Amino acid sequence: MPTKLALTKALAAALGASLFLLAAGPGTAGERLDAIKQKGVLTCGVGANVPGFSQQGANGAWRGFDVDICKAVAAAIFGDATKIAFKPIDTVENFLKTRDIDLVLRGLTWTSGREVAGALRFGPVVLYDGQGFLVPRKLGIANPDMLSGRNICVSTDAGFLSGLRSYFRQRNLTLKAVVKTRRAEAEDAFIAGACEAMTADASELAEALIGKAPHPDDFVILPQQISKEPLAPLLRKGDDQFFDVVRWAIFALVDAEELGIQSANVDRMRMSENPEVKAFFAAAPPNAAVARDWTYDIVKNVGNYGEIFERNLGPAHLPRGLNKSWKSGGLMYAPPVR
Repeated sequence: MPTKLALTKALAAALGASLFLLAAGPGTAGERLDAIKQKGVLTCGVGANVPGFSQQGANGAWRGFDVDICKAVAAAIFGDATKIAFKPIDTVENFLKTRDIDLVLRGLTWTSGREVAGALRFGPVVLYDGQGFLVPRKLGIANPDMLSGRNICVSTDAGFLSGLRSYFRQRNLTLKAVVKTRRAEAEDAFIAGACEAMTADASELAEALIGKAPHPDDFVILPQQISKEPLAPLLRKGDDQFFDVVRWAIFALVDAEELGIQSANVDRMRMSENPEVKAFFAAAPPNAAVARDWTYDIVKNVGNYGEIFERNLGPAHLPRGLNKSWKSGGLMYAPPVR
């Protein structure tokens, strides 16, 4: 997706001219990782209230897909996923000036313009997202082509309308777009029954179902997507050792699912004689300063990638699709942790 919430087109424009504001200079290898360990918590920037991804409960506890990815990194560093602080990122200005945020997870698409042009770099893809379609289950719609001639709610605060027009034009389909200025307005119109479908990024459709639909099971997010929006964590360039920790923490989540290692069986699996499983638990840490049993601590604290996906996005029935393990036909493939 281009972005979520307030970080939309404004962020894309601001990044081109203002990326240098995030730079703290060349930086010594391990400088940020040392600072994280010194303060005793990992500080993660997330969306302020994004159902399924980052929400704060009445008790102050955060939950969501992005939250759990952050917790996995904290577990790798400290052996304890609770040693983490979350800071909402709601505006471009806040994003650019908040120097104490170590890592950002809030639905940002990895693009060359955002990474090459300035002081930012992206970690591994955590969600293969893309523009999709949400439809009432009762209509029996199986693919986007079946939406020809039907009312489709779409907003103009991102590139969804142009993507929709292009898709329908290429396939000679009849487009009946119900255009709203903001995605929230398109969501409300769809939930109220004004349209037979809604289009936005699949993750945003899941967010709408979890946050607004009285009965999420009455709707279906179609598995087909008409754009590619790889979402990844955002870091600063120059944080090489911290980057290694973030990268391998995410790889461990993916490899754990592939190996069948889950939060419920991690203690038993730790005793396995399977050579690949033994190598997973015996792997040297990505940096000597992080937890000795970092792979075990990650899975014990937050589970594997599949558990994180189902726990947070399962209520919206978001199809795993490309986010399945490569062994199941998806793109979730990580270098071996060994």
